[in-house]
Amino acid sequence: MLSDQDRAKALECLLEAHRTKTPCLQLTKIFPNIEIEDSYAISSAMADAMIAKGRRLIGHKIGLTSKAMQASSQIDEPDYGYLFDNMLYENGVVLDHGEFCVPRVEPELTFVLKSPLRGPGVGLVDVMRATEYVITSIDGITYSVARITSTKPTPGPLGGDFNTKVNSGSTRGTQNSP
Repeated sequence: MLSDQDRAKALECLLEAHRTKTPCLQLTKIFPNIEIEDSYAISSAMADAMIAKGRRLIGHKIGLTSKAMQASSQIDEPDYGYLFDNMLYENGVVLDHGEFCVPRVEPELTFVLKSPLRGPGVGLVDVMRATEYVITSIDGITYSVARITSTKPTPGPLGGDFNTKVNSGSTRGTQNSP
């Protein structure tokens, strides 16, 4: 488990990466004792920092939901992140490549909810009842953490890679389909 001081250092690294559009070193390389709880705490602190800068929380993101993507990322569970008002782009917008840090895109399904989901214990039927509609979207991803190629995953108590958990706020833009 990281100290509060180390969590603050990790947050500063990510904030600097967002500001400069230059990835920081993987946090597991800087803090080898990072745990899953640290990752989500840092992600929450990043969300708080965005809100403090005037950003408005508009939704949440769940990533790595397919077993195929988990296997390719050497992660064994989905991750969770936040979506802010500056991350949503309408159809037809021209994006500036320089606004992204190591950009890439992924097709996604976007669930627009009519009522909130609260866990634990949320199941498929709960999601279906809470969903107003589903649309396709394009997830523009910007990496705040440098991706280091390795033949083995960064170990953790759940076998996952904490860099992905911390970087779960990496979505930079979602373009909605008509």
